[in-house]
Amino acid sequence: MQTTRIHTILGGMAIVLVTLALAPSRSLAAPLRLDVRPENRTVLIPGPGDGTLQVQVIAPDVPYPADRPRLNLSLVIDRSGSMGEARKLEYVKTAAHQLIDRMANDDILSVVAYDHQVAVPWPAARVDGNRERLHRIVDGLYPGGRTFLSGGLEEGFRQARSARRRGYLNRVLLLSDGLANLGTVSRTALRERAAAMSEQGISVSTFGVGNDFDEELLAMTAGGGGGNYHYLGDPERIVAALSSEFHMASRTAATDVEIIIRLRKDCRFGSVLGREWRREGDANVVRLGDLSAGERRTLFAGLNVSGDTPGLREVGDVAVRYRDPVSGKSVTGAPQPVSLELVRDQARYREGFDRSVQEKKAVAQSGAMVQEAARLADQGKKEKAQELLGKAAAGLAAAPPSPAVRAEMERTNGYRDRLNSLKDMGSDEAKGAQKAVKYRSYELLYRQ
Repeated sequence: MQTTRIHTILGGMAIVLVTLALAPSRSLAAPLRLDVRPENRTVLIPGPGDGTLQVQVIAPDVPYPADRPRLNLSLVIDRSGSMGEARKLEYVKTAAHQLIDRMANDDILSVVAYDHQVAVPWPAARVDGNRERLHRIVDGLYPGGRTFLSGGLEEGFRQARSARRRGYLNRVLLLSDGLANLGTVSRTALRERAAAMSEQGISVSTFGVGNDFDEELLAMTAGGGGGNYHYLGDPERIVAALSSEFHMASRTAATDVEIIIRLRKDCRFGSVLGREWRREGDANVVRLGDLSAGERRTLFAGLNVSGDTPGLREVGDVAVRYRDPVSGKSVTGAPQPVSLELVRDQARYREGFDRSVQEKKAVAQSGAMVQEAARLADQGKKEKAQELLGKAAAGLAAAPPSPAVRAEMERTNGYRDRLNSLKDMGSDEAKGAQKAVKYRSYELLYRQ
């Protein structure tokens, strides 16, 4: 019995199907799957006792359901003066026209436009019978003044909230090409506001256009709001990005997805790579946002195990919690126990590593360091950035070799070389390169 338990739990290969308390006719998609694997199934004693858990949540890629939740979308469009450059607003209009055509008759749409003022040319209403009017309203948008981003976001929230109803997925889609320079401009404040929206069942996705917007503000707002952040260096990509967001929203399998990690009293929680978390009673909760069918999210959580007696130890458990997008009901999966074996033999400890987890963790760690290096470079601290990139490369070199590790090594070293060649960090070339690097790190940490 003990041997079976070791193979089942320590191997980390068990996948637990979340049990739903919903009738099958109301279930949008197959239940989320939870996969928990320790980087090393053993803990060396005596030793520091540190370990890492890889936690993956997977939304199975099921056929497109006929009874998908209706959509309640609020399209919040930046029409500040800079949106008139490079035909940015024209591409936004094209994307909005396509969005209108793709929405179902029962879907709800609102259109908010902002510059230094906020306007609502189309309050939240069903699309049925209103498509032509919506097309005319979009055609009538034109560039204006400054960027009251927080005002646009608040009005988008207000419109989405006014149209909330059971069986609808509520989402604000915010587009901007510039820096917020009116109203609330604090990244933290906007993230917290978006998080408050999400708690009321309204997620936020953001779209940054060009090279002059604040990508950290938009990424943090989307992160707080449980949605997606998109970087669109080329305005022509606006159409494809908005189409992709509509597709993901239409196939939403779960909203407000959270990972709940509970550890035994003699174990300590460390941190989560690249993510924030909060305490909730005796649990550590990591928020992942919304998941569409076929998507997965991966996180790496650190823990510390104390003890000096060899043997198998149950160190805690992990569960997934989310809302069903059709009914709005909260679903919590059965906790998956996590056990580690305390050993004195260093050979057994070395054999306990899961190479797959090691590889993924090394790539994620590199992504986090590259992202921070790009921020340092933006501040003019190139030497510190290069030092951090060197550490990222060293970590990859120490990881088990794999195609993913080699590819990340090439990208990291390529960025080190390019960074030296960027003389003017305020040039369009440098800003574009920096945003592309940070966006790739964002996708690596938050979308895989």
